Amino acid sequence: MKIDIADIVKHKPTGEEWVVARVFGEHLWPAGWPPGRAELADCELVEKATEEQREIMIRRLQKLPHNDERRI
Repeated sequence: MKIDIADIVKHKPTGEEWVVARVFGEHLWPAGWPPGRAELADCELVEKATEEQREIMIRRLQKLPHNDERRI
């Protein structure tokens, strides 16, 4: 199943669970601090977001500074 904005993933190298801010190409950007980027192949889907959760996340991401890679 495809990983998308607001889904919850497990980052296999660290064992951490992240909420997804952005997916582009072979990379994934988690929401939260500190900002970062991971290889999409290193992440596995834990829980799909609802459409409502995805819409809320998109609105939040649109408010980020223009130089933030997570911005939509």
